Amino acid sequence: MPDSFVKNNLSIVISFIVAVFGAGGIFAEFTALKDEIHLVHERLDEKIVVITKLEDRILILEKQVEYEKGFLEARKKNN
Repeated sequence: MPDSFVKNNLSIVISFIVAVFGAGGIFAEFTALKDEIHLVHERLDEKIVVITKLEDRILILEKQVEYEKGFLEARKKNN
């Protein structure tokens, strides 16, 4: 009986098999995209940390430059 069902409905069976493999392929692609997005997110987080550290260093350097400017100006006024 199962053999006659397969013979009579071969196109349905093939379509079902193709649909299952297609769904598996789509699932694999979405999983790969999810992993890639996660990787990009981690790299972006690392870059944000680096940018924040650089901004902090720039602020420290700007404060130091302003302090030195003020110190030199005050020194010129006193002489």
